[in-house]
Amino acid sequence: MKRITCTGCSLLCDDIIIEENDERKIEQVIGACIRGKERLESIKSHNRILKPLFRENDDLKEVGWDEALEKAIQLIKESSNPILYGFSTTSCEAQAEGIRLAKAINGFIDSNSTICQGITLNKSKEVGVTMTTLTEIINKGDIILLWGFNPIESIPRLLNKILFSRGKFRMTGREIKTLIVIDPVKTASYNIMGPRDIPLLIKPESDLELIQALKKICKKEMDIPSEGIAGIDKMDLERLVANLVDSENISIFTGQGMLQQSEDGDPLKELLELIEILNNVNKKGRISVIMGGGHFNMTGFDQTALSLTGKNHSLQFKNDALIDTDDNIITKIENEDFDLSIIVGTDAISHLPSILASHLASKPLILLDNRKSSTYFVADVVLPTAITGVEAGGTAFRIDDVPIKLSKLIDPPNDLPSDEELLIKINKKIKGE
Repeated sequence: MKRITCTGCSLLCDDIIIEENDERKIEQVIGACIRGKERLESIKSHNRILKPLFRENDDLKEVGWDEALEKAIQLIKESSNPILYGFSTTSCEAQAEGIRLAKAINGFIDSNSTICQGITLNKSKEVGVTMTTLTEIINKGDIILLWGFNPIESIPRLLNKILFSRGKFRMTGREIKTLIVIDPVKTASYNIMGPRDIPLLIKPESDLELIQALKKICKKEMDIPSEGIAGIDKMDLERLVANLVDSENISIFTGQGMLQQSEDGDPLKELLELIEILNNVNKKGRISVIMGGGHFNMTGFDQTALSLTGKNHSLQFKNDALIDTDDNIITKIENEDFDLSIIVGTDAISHLPSILASHLASKPLILLDNRKSSTYFVADVVLPTAITGVEAGGTAFRIDDVPIKLSKLIDPPNDLPSDEELLIKINKKIKGE
């Protein structure tokens, strides 16, 4: 039996138990959720990529490593405007190598964070942000608010850890903690709510209206209207406000539902402003925010990029230096402002809108990944890698920006390199070493 850290999602659970046989193969997994088990079982998936491939006459054919790397290097050297994208399912060490590669080839590099967790970090530069950790929520939290976020399906064990666990100053655990859910859709997270909890089903696209009203109410600039706000009646709003201004430790988890801007304003920015107001009027405790991203090391790219360049994502290099740009990966692809893409550890073709996917597929594409996907089937060069957190170690940042060390559990098939090792090799070949 061995205790491991799971890379099924950004929670990075460190209490998972695996049992290995004499051949160092995983026989049993104890304590993992469906996402964690899927991650560990991916080592024997029929979609696993085990050998490098190169596209010839519209077909992918297996080639040796030397030939595959030669083809990849050739495409990179022929490119004058490459983009690199993904990296949220790789280690921080691999992300650092990806940034070094982008710098060496005058490329543009971005991660999945640019359309997810990184948006919160960008808004915090304008209005500030109060952050917390899962440990603090377990030990001190009395209010957990999910705003546009459904962890039951995206991060299945999150509420089990922070809501049901007993902490140093919360020895009664679930009995003293209140769960508040604000969402226009009755998600699976509503199903675990108890008598003391507050389910708030708001009208679609009314998050901004509710936040702006709460800012005024909490500053005592307006009273709660008798007809309610955003589809929530006056009584529920009174309960919500009472909890926000008179609790000791409030954690607000935001999801993808908070990332959509409107002509009237930016819900996420307004929410960060609301938190600042609440921290000023709340005399007993503090309110903090965590962005609920799913990929296990999405936060890691922001941290790695900040440490290397001072900017958290959307990095454009020219003449061996970082230059200012208003572009992100979406605008680069949308404007077809690239002539080669290097995709690392993500299925960009499936995840992006069809028009962007068609732009990607129309130009040379190099894929570094461990499993077949839609991106695999349009790639010109496919370089298989070991699975980070299972067949390769490294560092990852948890959902709350806490760094976690990942260990290699088993050997990869065919001696596949890790993402970091492969990117180091590509960097050396680019430099002629």
